[in-house]
Amino acid sequence: MIFVLGLCLGSFVNMLVYRMAVKYKLVKLGRDKSRHYNKNRSFCDYCGKQLHWYENIPIVSWLILRGRSKCCQKKLSRFYPIIELVTGIILVLITYRFNLFSGRFSLPIEMMQLFWLLIIVTLLLFLTVFDLKYLILPDFAVITLIIISFLGVIFDEPNIIPYLVSASVGSGFLLILYLITKKRGIGFGDVKLAVFMGLFLGWPKIIIALYIAFIVGAIVGVVGIFFKKITKKSKIAFGPFLILGTIVTWIWGNQILDLSVFQFIR
Repeated sequence: MIFVLGLCLGSFVNMLVYRMAVKYKLVKLGRDKSRHYNKNRSFCDYCGKQLHWYENIPIVSWLILRGRSKCCQKKLSRFYPIIELVTGIILVLITYRFNLFSGRFSLPIEMMQLFWLLIIVTLLLFLTVFDLKYLILPDFAVITLIIISFLGVIFDEPNIIPYLVSASVGSGFLLILYLITKKRGIGFGDVKLAVFMGLFLGWPKIIIALYIAFIVGAIVGVVGIFFKKITKKSKIAFGPFLILGTIVTWIWGNQILDLSVFQFIR
């Protein structure tokens, strides 16, 4: 049930990315799209025709239609089913990791935890895809994450100081890089995202998340240069690496901290 819910959530992320791109004027609606476009209904990426319900089933519709739109037979992005599948897997991992619906709490509390989980995962995946496509971390999503994580600290943690320190250290470190590189190394959206990371993960897990982000980012950069997929002047979205570090630390942070190489930050 959680996996299916994740698939639906991934479909929503795909829709949200496209519509925010239209709002940011990164994608223009063509003549046909302008005629058919209805903000309350799903529509074809190319001709704008309203989609039927059976064209909106996560993964299944993409497979049945063989990756093409039914109305105009244009090729659909492979990112659509990938994002849906990844969302389903992440939701299952987090639900399993934190023992949701294990009977430890009453059902209303578990439903509230699930709702909170859905918001976090949706916004993180939205930011990942949007940054990969357009090199932008929309403020509405980052600020919402900061507010949610701050409220979570206030209501769930007896001592908020470590979380405030974590947010300050994480964002302060990236702010220094942002200023040193004269805004070319990372974007200010990454600095704001680090505020969320610190409030969400706390100390010392913020260090783990940043470590993972920089290591994976460096590996991807080196491999990309080696295979000539990117150059030294290419712009690479850093937000997805920060989000990867956040999710990995969120799920396996305690196990990673148990490794001897990280004992000094406990």
